[in-house]
Amino acid sequence: MEKVFLRRQRDYDPAGVRAAVRDIIEASGVDPKGKSVFLKPSFVYPNHDPATIGVVTQPPFIGGVVQALNDLGASRVMVGEDSTLGPSRSAFYAMGIFPYIKGIATPVYFDEERHIRVDVPSPVVQGSFVVPAVWKEADLFVSLPKIKVNMFADVTLSVKNNLGFLRQKHRVRNHTDRTLHGKIADLYRVRPPDLVIADSIVAGEGQGPMLASPVELGVIAGGANGVAVDAVACRLMGVDPDSVEHLRHLRDAGIGPLSDGEIEVVGESVEDIARPFVRSSAELVGLNENIRVFEGQERCCAYGCKGMVRNSLDAWLAKPGQRKELNIIVGKGVDLPSDVDPRRTLVVGDCAAEHSGRGWYLPGCPVMPMHTFFRLLRYFGGTLPIYAKYGDYVKGYVAGYGWKAARYFKGLTGPPVPRSWIR
Repeated sequence: MEKVFLRRQRDYDPAGVRAAVRDIIEASGVDPKGKSVFLKPSFVYPNHDPATIGVVTQPPFIGGVVQALNDLGASRVMVGEDSTLGPSRSAFYAMGIFPYIKGIATPVYFDEERHIRVDVPSPVVQGSFVVPAVWKEADLFVSLPKIKVNMFADVTLSVKNNLGFLRQKHRVRNHTDRTLHGKIADLYRVRPPDLVIADSIVAGEGQGPMLASPVELGVIAGGANGVAVDAVACRLMGVDPDSVEHLRHLRDAGIGPLSDGEIEVVGESVEDIARPFVRSSAELVGLNENIRVFEGQERCCAYGCKGMVRNSLDAWLAKPGQRKELNIIVGKGVDLPSDVDPRRTLVVGDCAAEHSGRGWYLPGCPVMPMHTFFRLLRYFGGTLPIYAKYGDYVKGYVAGYGWKAARYFKGLTGPPVPRSWIR
């Protein structure tokens, strides 16, 4: 029987997190003494504005975990992540994480790391991935997901957290209704975490991953089996883990249990903490009286192009006073009326390619998420409709491109990821 530990922690006090996490690690049987430990938090659209506390793994939480691992004798602790908004370094600056890990952990920037190709035997969907070598080479891998709902994958927990190891072009491959959950399960099998410590002090409901609203749960969830931890995390959100396809794939492969009868929860009671979370929606029709939507009748992937549009559009809809008219064409098998103004029309994805001349066309299967985001920015105008500290992003860009310049002057002009691998 797998054990999942729930420890009370009502705020992001690093000392409190440190003590609770140390207890979880010791009780789990995972021994970091003398080992290199790689931590993977979740920095989705990274920044450290209080409004995003339910979206990203919080810096003081990460700092507390690092301190706990050092207390228990880890030889080296690394914290690695990428960024959807520029160089990987920009994620670390935008998160404001450096004060919490300075001198006690090494930051790892995925776009600067050596990558390797790894194979997954008997895959559900995808049998090969290109990932940072450090993920495979560290002695211990510890996943630090934020507990929240997700528009594309139902939930973002330790299994889904691994998607952040992929570069953007690799991440959108097989990002469709038919393939996404299988891909997530396949990627998890590259290297399941040795330990999961989930940030559920404040979780996220609603329009995750980008605009999840905070929900105070006041606990830290952890354990040595990621699938079991995810199953308990689902129950904390009022989600049946059997309803999450990628978790079912992993259960069926014997990687971890989902049922209550196979998981022992130690510490706090799930029933005392759980509450029904508002779930994400990828629906586009009826969102706004000034937005007309033309969806494909043959195919229109909620986990693909449709979701990418909704994920970006939500940011503008959250701003008061948005009145500019917009037409959206997405999916295959769209019957268009004659009065669609191409100057006010966004055509999204390969399935809608037959209408590419009817507006601004964004190709892809699915379209790259930030391509949709910045196309909407150009249309609606103004500033980025997200909570962001722009100075932090600037620091990250300067640092990231400074690293590239240093490589250039050393004669190292090729990227860590061979260009032939990014397709």
